[in-house]
Amino acid sequence: MTSTSGAAPQVPRPRIQGLSDLIFGLALSIGAIQLVGNLPQTHNGLVTDLSGFAFSFLILISVWNRYSTTMSVMPVETTQLVRLNMLLLFLVAVEPFLFNVLVIRGLGSAIGAEVSEYYSLDIGGMNLVQAYFVHVLASEEKNLIPRDLIRHYKAIRNLLLLTTAIFVASDIPVFWSITLSGLPLRVLLWVLTIPVIWTSRLFGKRA
Repeated sequence: MTSTSGAAPQVPRPRIQGLSDLIFGLALSIGAIQLVGNLPQTHNGLVTDLSGFAFSFLILISVWNRYSTTMSVMPVETTQLVRLNMLLLFLVAVEPFLFNVLVIRGLGSAIGAEVSEYYSLDIGGMNLVQAYFVHVLASEEKNLIPRDLIRHYKAIRNLLLLTTAIFVASDIPVFWSITLSGLPLRVLLWVLTIPVIWTSRLFGKRA
């Protein structure tokens, strides 16, 4: 009996892409709605809310940009890739919920540490799935892309793995207990991924 690992996808690509666009759009919209529903009362509150929304927006839009670019040149979809697509979309859908709970409850709340742990794993999972997608494209044995692009895609994969490592490592409890300028080191590590994300985008443009 033929293995399902190389079988045709159970869900046609156009439907996967349509669902992906819908979920990414909803995730981005939820963050904006949250801003409207919790109007800041002070200038510091305004800056904090905008900074938080900008960070969440940058994470989601970067994931969407990399996802769209990767899947647009992925010539095949196996059952495994379809399932990983579903996992990625689940992680994307969960992101605004976790982020808004973290913002509403506050970093100093009793549940703040636990929510931030789940958030770290959520973003780390997104990047890990994307790293696998790019790894599939960069595989020389599969011949999915021109050989002169393989080096670029391997660099993108490595940057995605680096981002994954930072978010997963930030889940270590000590990074929550240590603070700098009033912020847990875990949150500062999240911010440090922004240069890595932009470097990944630059590699993507070159590719």
